[in-house]
Amino acid sequence: MNKYCFFLIVVALFYPRFSQAQCLSSVNPVGGTNNLLVLEKNSLRVISFYKYGQGYHYFEGSEHSDFNLINKAYYNYLSTIISYGLTHKLTLETELGHFFNKTQNYNLQPAYSLTGKGLSNAVLLAKHSIFTDPFRRIYITGAVGAKIPFSRRLQWSENVKLPVEVQPTIGAFGAVLTASFVKESSETGMRYFFTNRVEMHSPNKEGYRLGTSVYNSFYISKHLKQPWLKDNWTAILQLRNEIRAPDKIKEQKKESSGSTLFFIAPQLNFVLREEWYLSGMIDIPVYQHFKGTQLGAGTGFTFIISKTFRL
Repeated sequence: MNKYCFFLIVVALFYPRFSQAQCLSSVNPVGGTNNLLVLEKNSLRVISFYKYGQGYHYFEGSEHSDFNLINKAYYNYLSTIISYGLTHKLTLETELGHFFNKTQNYNLQPAYSLTGKGLSNAVLLAKHSIFTDPFRRIYITGAVGAKIPFSRRLQWSENVKLPVEVQPTIGAFGAVLTASFVKESSETGMRYFFTNRVEMHSPNKEGYRLGTSVYNSFYISKHLKQPWLKDNWTAILQLRNEIRAPDKIKEQKKESSGSTLFFIAPQLNFVLREEWYLSGMIDIPVYQHFKGTQLGAGTGFTFIISKTFRL
């Protein structure tokens, strides 16, 4: 499957044959780029987002480093999440991803860079409602699934095997566990979310194993109601923690791998014609700690579009 097939999938999902479908007003909110809870039965939700990420400073521990092999690394990424409410308690979900590029620019003369691109991984999830209290408006959901690479071969460029950092996928299978907690207040228009996601990986064909990653996010959401503002705006503030264990090469720990990061991510949502949800988000790193010497994360930008259909 190439990138053009991927775009055709996305276009097909938004094809006008769905244009008369009724948008659901389910309790399931979108936080960041994810569904937080299960969908209503026989409903379909599509979330598509574009993300730009970058890094340009090296760190040793939590301090800036003078090491400057790479002056900038950046990527452009497109993902689509397709969710279907199989029952009132069970939702099936798939995540698809494509890198337009993952690029590293090196501090060399003449100028030199390496770029990888292409489809990355698919994630297949079964999401189940664990606890629901509609009176206190408390909802808890858990999910389990598999991470499947679109290719098991690593990319090469001009007879050079690209480093792991610019590979669109390292070609390894994995497992994904997630959990979400949502508390709503209808009186104040506030929502409070907490999400956890764990990704575990097997070695690829060359014996490279990505370290286990743990993502924790806390959100505060406020429905904006002002005399000068239409009643279709929501503000979200996210505090996210990312913990990555060191990678391994043939079961030997890789030097300069593993990290603990914290981000603040303000997000603004807009509802168009009560059907389309448009959103913009900025990822701002506020604390970074790396094992060894590694390139840190810079400010990132994400644009999100979402729509729910009744089939």
